[in-house]
Amino acid sequence: MQQSDHFYMATCTMPKRKIAAFGLSDIGLIRKNNEDVWGQIAELKLYVLADGMGGHQAGEIAAKEAVRLLCELVRNNWSEESKRESFHDMRKGFRQAIEKVNAEVYKLSRAEPSLKGMGTTLCTMFFLEKGLVYAHVGDSRIYRLRRRKLEQLTKDHSLFRELVDQGQMSEHEGADFQYRNIITRAIGTEPTVDPSVHLSDVENGDVYLMCTDGLSDLLSTKEMQNILNHGMSLEETVRELIVTANARGGHDNITIVVVKVLESSEKENLS
Repeated sequence: MQQSDHFYMATCTMPKRKIAAFGLSDIGLIRKNNEDVWGQIAELKLYVLADGMGGHQAGEIAAKEAVRLLCELVRNNWSEESKRESFHDMRKGFRQAIEKVNAEVYKLSRAEPSLKGMGTTLCTMFFLEKGLVYAHVGDSRIYRLRRRKLEQLTKDHSLFRELVDQGQMSEHEGADFQYRNIITRAIGTEPTVDPSVHLSDVENGDVYLMCTDGLSDLLSTKEMQNILNHGMSLEETVRELIVTANARGGHDNITIVVVKVLESSEKENLS
């Protein structure tokens, strides 16, 4: 499993496809420690990202445990053979795995007084033969670039998003909303959690961007789309996104994982 203080490039084969990935975590310019964590199981095409919260480094512990536990559950329960199960069965099993992760992180928070109240966002992508299972809890996001257009696949579990959905606020009011970063679901803060789990088709050439709010709070979808369309390598693209977020103030940890579905002979860049 790859931890947040390193980066890693991996390429793995899918039927008639390859998956290339690059991830990197940056502390930003303001925070004293990094509570973001990302991980992967390259051979199973699993990618996971978490943004922890809680004092005395408890958020970092919550994030590390969530990523570690999900990777462990997937490694122990899904082989390449079992990934040929029904697409919808895989979705159900993935939901159950995230629910188990939540239960374990919650149990840990109750066992140690210094960890009381800790929690973390979680977002994850699991590439299968039939397509993609992706899931999230909190406001870390997954985007997909398809035919040069970037689309946000996840919907934030946040107070701001709920107010927008209820018609009490508009999208353009978000920048000035004092409670924009209050999330309404998290891993480990309650005994149970309701993750959002979805299925998607996958096309050769698709690019997936997973990130914490240290990026999405500072760059618009259009700005991220422009950088992704520059035709750079995956590593160059991730580093450019981080440099741009830090240039805007870097007020939070910034963690990014970019994954591309390649043609069999295609190079690992975003052109």
